[in-house]
Amino acid sequence: MFPRYACRTHCLTFAVITFALTPALRGDPPESMKLYGPSGPSPAIHDAATAFGARHQITIDVHSGPVDSWIAKAGDDADLIYASAGYMMTRFERTESLKIDPASVTPLYMRPSVILVRPDNPRGIRDFPDLLQPGLRIMVVEGSGQTALWEDMAGRFADVRALRELRANISVSAETSDDAMKLWRQHRDLDAWITWNIWYMPLRDEAKLIPVSADYRVYRHCSVALTQRGAEKPVAREFINFLTSPEGQEIFTSWGWMSPGEEGSPLVVRRDICAVCRVDGNDGNDGQPNGLLRIRELLKEYEAIGVPPSEVHLTAVFDGDSVRRLLSDAGYAKATKTPGANPDGSAVRELLDMGVQIEVCGKSLEKLGLSKADLIPGVKAIASAYPRIIDLQGQGYAYVGF
Repeated sequence: MFPRYACRTHCLTFAVITFALTPALRGDPPESMKLYGPSGPSPAIHDAATAFGARHQITIDVHSGPVDSWIAKAGDDADLIYASAGYMMTRFERTESLKIDPASVTPLYMRPSVILVRPDNPRGIRDFPDLLQPGLRIMVVEGSGQTALWEDMAGRFADVRALRELRANISVSAETSDDAMKLWRQHRDLDAWITWNIWYMPLRDEAKLIPVSADYRVYRHCSVALTQRGAEKPVAREFINFLTSPEGQEIFTSWGWMSPGEEGSPLVVRRDICAVCRVDGNDGNDGQPNGLLRIRELLKEYEAIGVPPSEVHLTAVFDGDSVRRLLSDAGYAKATKTPGANPDGSAVRELLDMGVQIEVCGKSLEKLGLSKADLIPGVKAIASAYPRIIDLQGQGYAYVGF
């Protein structure tokens, strides 16, 4: 997504310049608009302005950055102002020089709070409660659209002790998200940054995004409004309509913002999720370890919607020829009569490390002339696959067949 939109920005910027010159060649002054706002929503705002400007043959100048860097200038010539939180827009409305039209304030899109950690996540942070462990170095932002974010998230514990523990770990409090991004790059000893998901985009090679579970997640929205100057330009109102259109929505979601209704059907069960997955002998007929890959995808899908792996308890039961995937290198060489490592061994060990309980049908092992000793350490041998699956279902496990 990121590279595609970055490329599109360059192309459409050229188009804006080309079309903007056309009226001038006819002797007419080109129509233009000026937008001001904070850095967080600016990549999406820039892309939207470029696309809209090319379509309507107008020049749109977007000025973004820390509020104090542009607010005085915006009082002179802004047509639209955008904000990264509701309280920020309220501040703008109360700033007389901006002359905001209160009736024009339009909420656009929302984004969730997340945790950014180092790419290899050396402290093993999986969810917000992990930030309370002593000895962490955490960064927060006490300004811009992140004011009080960490407090709002920790407050979900409804226990002042959690606030005390988290505050004790906050070693850096940046004034703006732009400052925080620079500090993240400069101070490699920072373990985590409590922030919005959109700040992962410019740091995706220098950070790993950790979604937080719904119990601790906070959402805030960006919005846009006309100034009195912009209210006199019909095209400015059209631009706001464009921002909320399907095309505008696509631009914003490409930068990490949520589309309306994206989480409109939340999961009811978000804790202690139990499922048994059967991987049968037909797995891998196309040469791929499909069962192993799908189990991993299932965990990642839960994690992507804010359910940490610690809340997902999967038992994978292998039977038939699929048990070959679970063999140690020596067991694999014994079963296949060929020397060399089990090509699926690393995938099996990864699932074991992720907390998946992997079990193999004892009858299938016997048919292949194998035993428990031939399995990758951590894989368990059971008497028979079907009784085990039925027993787990009786305990409340959901059944998933691969």
